[in-house]
Amino acid sequence: MYKTLTISSVVMILAFSGYVSEVPSSKVSISIEIDFPEENIDKKTNVGKPEVEVLDKEKIEVNEEVKSISVTKKLNEQVLITSHVNNYKSNINLLVENDKKYGLLEETKYLLERYFDLLKKKKEEKLQKERIEKQKLFWQHNKYIEYEKAIRGIYINGYLYGNDSFKEKMHDLVFSTKINAVVIDIKSDNGHVLYETKVEEAININSVRIKYSETDLSFYKNNDIYLIGRLVAFQDPLFAKKHPESAVWDKKNDTIYKQGKQYFLDPSDLKARKYILDLAVDACRIGFNEIQLDYIRYPDSQYKYMKFDLESTVENRTLSIQSFLYNVQQELHSEGCLLSADIFGYVLTNRADGGIGQNLESIITSVDFISPMVYPSHYSRGSFGYESPNNHPFEIVTSALEDGIERIDDKRQLRPYLQSFWHTDEEIREGIRAAEDKNLSWILWNSISNYSYESLIGD
Repeated sequence: MYKTLTISSVVMILAFSGYVSEVPSSKVSISIEIDFPEENIDKKTNVGKPEVEVLDKEKIEVNEEVKSISVTKKLNEQVLITSHVNNYKSNINLLVENDKKYGLLEETKYLLERYFDLLKKKKEEKLQKERIEKQKLFWQHNKYIEYEKAIRGIYINGYLYGNDSFKEKMHDLVFSTKINAVVIDIKSDNGHVLYETKVEEAININSVRIKYSETDLSFYKNNDIYLIGRLVAFQDPLFAKKHPESAVWDKKNDTIYKQGKQYFLDPSDLKARKYILDLAVDACRIGFNEIQLDYIRYPDSQYKYMKFDLESTVENRTLSIQSFLYNVQQELHSEGCLLSADIFGYVLTNRADGGIGQNLESIITSVDFISPMVYPSHYSRGSFGYESPNNHPFEIVTSALEDGIERIDDKRQLRPYLQSFWHTDEEIREGIRAAEDKNLSWILWNSISNYSYESLIGD
């Protein structure tokens, strides 16, 4: 329910669109509308209370000969009439210049210009508040940058974390090595939510498999370990089968698109986006410092019969991923969490989106950190001039990171996933050395969290 605030004032014509027709010889009036939500209504006066002082009340004279001005504010919008300010100002000047008959025109011009100045001030105050709040969010993360030089993390398989002996092993590894951060699954590749979530949709589709609790997370936080929650986004067999209308569709076979054992959600589908967002916010509230979205992409397939809500073009794919990340980031920041995204390693080098919606320049503007998977074993023969990339971890990781650093303003946003599988301890340390030579944070990936103590010790 909305109420309209009406203020008696000046004489002139000004359409809400900013268009001014020929000034008539009779009395003229301006109309600007500002709606206030019902809950913001003063019950005694029945007048809405704006967030800022709109006009100097002493300047507004009630005059029977003057037409009324109604001033309107859209719900949840901080800046009013922003796209029409210039038009208003130019039209006011035009009226003042061409119609000197009404002595209140100059006064009206002053009042409206003051009104626009107040709106501008309010917007600047809001932006400054957001900047301050964001700095607070970074405190937890920055203390590792300042005192320990970098985030040094490992991925912990959420399913295995439910095993006490495995949990103890991870604790020993973290507290006896250089590790100061852990990544734990929120929602897995199988679509399972691995903690006791409050998200109704997760409960309804029977996706909950509780493997850890808030107490487990508190143990890490109380010991100054930075907590990152990994949330597999647009790959989810449970949600896809429950809501086929939200999944990527196979037009040829008239069924849900399937890529091996993977079922993908449509990144442009609103229901799918809401589900992921709700889980991210819920996980933030149980104690994670940061939410990390994995599979934040379209299927990496050349299959031409895939159907999406929006046509799969480069523009639509990149915009869908970017806009979704931006929305999640805003929500998480308001909850006190940061946002990161896992991307393919080749995104650091390739300028196109690779058919999956991952473009470095568009993604980096909507997250706090990116974690490119610069696994030497995943690069094709000949990459960066090496016949066998997997045998050259330092060189491959270095080359990939250099490509990425050249394309972003703040390299601290770059926090790579490093290979901790199919490699010797020495090769793992070489990957770590490549990241640290660039003064970057890093996270080790091993799908079953089988890490070697020897690969993690050192300076």
